[in-house]
Formats: sequence, C-alpha cells, structure tokens
Amino acid sequence: MSDTAERLDSLAVELADPDCDFDRIAALESELLTARDTGLVPRLREHLAGAVEAGDGYGRHVLSGILAATAGSSALPELLHAFAHDLGDDQDSLTATVTEIARQDRAYARSIVLPWVTGPDPGLRRTALWLLGYVPEPDDLDILADAAQDPDDRVRRMTTGAIGSHTETSARAVDLLTALLADPSSRVRVSALSTLGFAGRPSTLPAIHRLAEDDSTDVRAWVAITLSRFPAPEPATLPVLDLLAHDPDAYVREKAVAARKKLAARLM
Repeated sequence: MSDTAERLDSLAVELADPDCDFDRIAALESELLTARDTGLVPRLREHLAGAVEAGDGYGRHVLSGILAATAGSSALPELLHAFAHDLGDDQDSLTATVTEIARQDRAYARSIVLPWVTGPDPGLRRTALWLLGYVPEPDDLDILADAAQDPDDRVRRMTTGAIGSHTETSARAVDLLTALLADPSSRVRVSALSTLGFAGRPSTLPAIHRLAEDDSTDVRAWVAITLSRFPAPEPATLPVLDLLAHDPDAYVREKAVAARKKLAARLM
C-alpha cells in the first residue's frame, strides 16, 4: 500500500470517529490535496460512498473535495450521487465544486443527468433538475414542464430553479412558473415566488398579488420579498404591501414593511 493510500485510509478512520482529531484531519486532507494521486481514485470513491451511506456530511465534504481535486471532471458522477443525499448540511462547497465542473463541460454534465430526470431514484431526479438550471438548453422546457407536474413536491420545487434559468429568453418559462404559484404545496409556491422575483416580469404581478391572501404565512411573507425584487412598484403593488403590513403574522408584517421601504426608495 502506498503512503498516500495509508493517509487516505487514516483520514477515513478519523472522519468516522465521533471523537476525531480535527487538526489531524486537516493535515491529512492538505497532504492528499497536494499529492493528487490518481491511483487513489477508486479508494476515494469507495470512502466517499461510505461516508454518504453513514450520513456523514462532514466526511462527504472532505472526501468530495479531495476526489474532485484528484480526478477532475471524471469525478462528476460520484460527486452528483453524493450530492443527491440530504445529510442535513448546507453542501456549499460541494455545490460550488459540482457547478464549476458542470459549467466547464456542459455536454458531459448533461449526458450524466438527463437520464436521471425520468429515472426511478427521486434524489437523483431532484439533483438532475437542479443541475439543468446551471447548464440549460432551450429544449429542456419540455422536460421541465413534465417535472412541474410530478407527484413529488420536492421534485416540483427543484424544477422551479431550472425553469428560472430560461425566463430571460422564454415566455413559456414565465408561464410555467406562474402556473406553479397555484401548486398545492406551499414550498413549491414559495420557490416559484422566489424565482419570479428574480425574473421581474410585470405580467406575473397579478398572480403574485393574489397570494397575499394565501393560507401559508411563508407564502405571504414571500409575496412581500418577491415584490421587493421588482425594479419599480406597479400601481397595484403598494396596496398589496399595505395589506401584508397589517397581516396577523409578525414575520409577514416585517417583510412587507421592508419591501415597502425598498420600493419607496426606488421612486426617489
């Protein structure tokens, strides 16, 4: 066994230990990142899969970074499989790594995830739809329209971001997002609101305004947040924010007042 393989195995043992030595982990991680020993790739894949199976978000973070640095774009399938599991962490570093690799080789990334969109694994389906938002193509809208009708609200929620990557060039994308404002899941409605806020299309405002009377406090709060992202208030927007500023929920009132101030500042 090579020295680097021994270090990798030692790192895996430390990561799996609840009483691990973080200084030792950092030292081993640094050595392996510097070595970039491609002979370790099969072992790295095995250890990464083990960390994910064990629900170890920190282990996933450390091992995925070493695998990406060592194997480059060829590690993308394993990184995406690891990303597909919700381990309760924010995945910021893995998100950055995956999206950077995908953008460098769009065709390769799309060849991996497109078969997953209609596959049986819900985690991989959500991951595929998420990544399509970073490497979009016009033909994706047919796929995304189908995904927007998926029985799994987590899939529909992930679809909103991917659809959002098309709003600058496609009226159909805006229509799909507007339709999702009527989704039975409040989480999907919130995601659609957020995405439409960045799109900033005045034609969507009537549908957004209607959600000011939604049953969900999160949705009502996001109506205010979304309206604050528009470049300038439309005549009907300020009364909606005034309504939300008197909402029974304190969080909704807070967001409405903040949105009103932002839009008022843009009129000056």
